[in-house]
Amino acid sequence: MKRNGMIRTVAALAAGAMLLPLTACGGGADAGKTKLSFLSWDNEQVMKPFIDKFEEENPDIAIDFSYSPPTPEYIQTLQTRLVGNQAPDVFIITSENKADLMDNGYVMDLTDEPFMENISQANKDFVARDGKVYGQSISSWASGIVYNKDLLKQVGVDEPPAQWDDFLDLCQKLKDAGITPYLETIADGMSRIPDAFMGSMFAQDGTDITTLASEDPQTPGENEKKAVEAWMELYDRDLVTRDVVGMSGDDMKTQFANGQVAMICTGPWDFSTFQESGLDWGYAPMPIMEEGMESYAQGSPSPALAIYSKLEGEKLDAAKKFLTFMVSDWALDQRTKNGDAITVEGYTSDVAEQYQTVYEQNVQTGKYFLMTNFYTNPDVLSTATQAETQQLVQGAISVDQWAKNIDEKMAAAQ
Repeated sequence: MKRNGMIRTVAALAAGAMLLPLTACGGGADAGKTKLSFLSWDNEQVMKPFIDKFEEENPDIAIDFSYSPPTPEYIQTLQTRLVGNQAPDVFIITSENKADLMDNGYVMDLTDEPFMENISQANKDFVARDGKVYGQSISSWASGIVYNKDLLKQVGVDEPPAQWDDFLDLCQKLKDAGITPYLETIADGMSRIPDAFMGSMFAQDGTDITTLASEDPQTPGENEKKAVEAWMELYDRDLVTRDVVGMSGDDMKTQFANGQVAMICTGPWDFSTFQESGLDWGYAPMPIMEEGMESYAQGSPSPALAIYSKLEGEKLDAAKKFLTFMVSDWALDQRTKNGDAITVEGYTSDVAEQYQTVYEQNVQTGKYFLMTNFYTNPDVLSTATQAETQQLVQGAISVDQWAKNIDEKMAAAQ
């Protein structure tokens, strides 16, 4: 599963695998109204309150809602409708489909629309190209270090340190005390730590991350090599078992919830598990790779709402009204209730106490990074990274070979 939009993705997957209409086309009650078609990967349970409230406030507009579950099925459904001249008026744009939608001119430039004024720059960058923004993304997530306060206190520490070298030293201290210091899962992909390091490095270098997809050739492996070298010290110093190549995310969470490990790295979708465990736990920002760098997390904006580029007249006006409604206080409050961390300027979500620092420091400021969001063929990058990282952690290849193999696979896909 892709990590962006993960909280709502889980909810959507649970609803089933069919394309489901919420309102019927036609019908006497909707006679004379402007019909606005909306294809979402959020299911009816999630979206019905928004649609009901919007239609109440805009009685001359009727939403024709349909749902397809993320991610591959949704993308295929949207593509079929686009090429079959049955394009929805409003739909989802995200990392897996944004390059295709932009390349083929399916999405409208929303850069100067009033409803985009308070959208976070990081959320805009997520769906931007050549200075133009093609979607409205209103929330984000950021990873962090979950820690067992009681186990850290056994070695005289209150919380994980802010710098990577100090974090490694803490892991060593915990290990010397007979405590498993840290676990992560790479069974489903890359560790979250290198992306956090990479965000800091790009910020320090002043790199415009929206241009990464335009590079020819794309070199995500070479770009992230320094970050991966620093992360691999966990394994080179034998602070983490290389058996994590076979560890699932559920296994990692279970060990933490059972008090068997001092620290893990994950995101807010796992908070309920930790709350129910009875542990005294905290959530710290990701450590910075080197002194002087800004603190970044691995994280991502939520999928964005896009408007079909060929809309005009009353339908276009209705679509713009819908996106204006989606950044209203009512809609943002509803999103917060659904568990989203809102990043719209001037609005603050009520988040879990443990999440507050990361929310303020990383989420609201846009100081997070997810490698697969900023290259074309993110599916190829994700698959290549997963395979090569398994080999790297097992000691079968070097970091240089890791980077080379990933970039060769990306080049072959371009």
